[in-house]
Amino acid sequence: MTMTSFRLFSLRLIFVVFVLFVVFQLNVLPERKYYTHRGCTGPSRSSDVIDKIRSGIAKKVTYKDYLDRPSSDLTTFQEDWKVEATLFNKFPKEKRFLTLGIPTVRRVDDEYIMDTIESLVNNTQPEELKDIYIVIFLADFNETWIEDISRRLNKSYPQLISSETLVVIRSWKSFYPSLENLNHTYNDNYNKRKWRSKQNVDYAFIFLYCQHLSTYYMQMEDDIYTIPNYLDVVKDYISTMNFPWTCLEFSELGFIGKLYHSYDLEKLAKMVLLFYEEQPCDFTYLYFNTLMLQFQRYIHRPTIFQHVGLKSSLPGKVQPLKDRFFDNLEKTYQGDNPPAKLYTNFLVQSQNTPESAYYQEPGYFWSHRNGKAGDWFTVVFDDPQRVGKIIVETGSREHPLDRIQHGKLQASLSLVKIDKSEPKCTNNIILGHFKDGLIKVSNLTSVVGPFKIHCISIILTANQDWWVIIKEIAVFLAD
Repeated sequence: MTMTSFRLFSLRLIFVVFVLFVVFQLNVLPERKYYTHRGCTGPSRSSDVIDKIRSGIAKKVTYKDYLDRPSSDLTTFQEDWKVEATLFNKFPKEKRFLTLGIPTVRRVDDEYIMDTIESLVNNTQPEELKDIYIVIFLADFNETWIEDISRRLNKSYPQLISSETLVVIRSWKSFYPSLENLNHTYNDNYNKRKWRSKQNVDYAFIFLYCQHLSTYYMQMEDDIYTIPNYLDVVKDYISTMNFPWTCLEFSELGFIGKLYHSYDLEKLAKMVLLFYEEQPCDFTYLYFNTLMLQFQRYIHRPTIFQHVGLKSSLPGKVQPLKDRFFDNLEKTYQGDNPPAKLYTNFLVQSQNTPESAYYQEPGYFWSHRNGKAGDWFTVVFDDPQRVGKIIVETGSREHPLDRIQHGKLQASLSLVKIDKSEPKCTNNIILGHFKDGLIKVSNLTSVVGPFKIHCISIILTANQDWWVIIKEIAVFLAD
């Protein structure tokens, strides 16, 4: 072959390869669509949202795109379908601290989603709402139901939608694999296999949507309630993790309150999609944690989310599940409790501090080891007080054995000094002994006379087989 012939052959070969590459791009890669949104100063009009619900595009993202494509090829592709999935306003751009992901479907008779949102919103401080996203995934294909619940959300939470704290999304049938001829596993009947397989893909969809919204992502269900200031508990628990972790849990049940780093969501989504028909996601996530080299569960106790739904989203299924570690943190007696400092030699957990027993906010003190004779817990008033009554309640509804079984309550009329976080209180008067974890002392003015009390101390008089919960210290001032 002459040099000229060789060059012609090379040019023809390059041209053929180029043509094949263009054909491949046009026929194999998904169609990319670009959307332009004008800025929103409030929630989208209901008519705009309904039009979006009813509209369709020729080609949407499918689950296979995430299994078959490398992540590096999905950047613009992801942006397109997430815009399409967002019902109100536009796809959020601001990165926040935490996203709460809640898939929900149409239920027969009972519905819990509106109460769940109300609990999450009402138990978050107003200034903290800017730190979170609450993503509601309407994971049902009944357009009438989607239109109805969209209107109700728009009516109930216009400001949260406007600020993009409440994000409402939907999916499309073409995203899902076939839900027919599923593997027969766990001895489940066909309806349950189909229900749990779709639910797995629902989870994967919301993982993929939320993966860039925030630093952390927490998976929720649509039938829960929570405690006041739950976000502080989450932040405090994260701060105690001085080692690598994959998943922190704030409920022991199912797939409720599972916290992940957002950068792990795509991996988790792919694993759930790979095994969508084999097993429920609340099993798969445990295997995922192990593969990510987390070999034990880290469950915050007491837990902060409780399951309330009685009827499952699977028609006919009843599941009266309750989290045994979810506790009543509300104060019962609501004493006057003048300003004071709290001290103890108990081993303290960062999320159950001594202040939690004395301050009026929900919470309690929980030691981190068994009680020993001589252990103490002392309240030192900023200024000596005339006290009429004291009530100390220990143990809790879920942990009744963690009460003080052998202990006494002592008042001190003088404070000498505070040495290395241990107050030296003198002129001590024994006020009484605990009975069944409780002590109530009234008519203190007749016991201490005209003197004021400077310190109140709880002292164990014998070893205990359990940790110690001091649920509430209620101090009532004399008239």
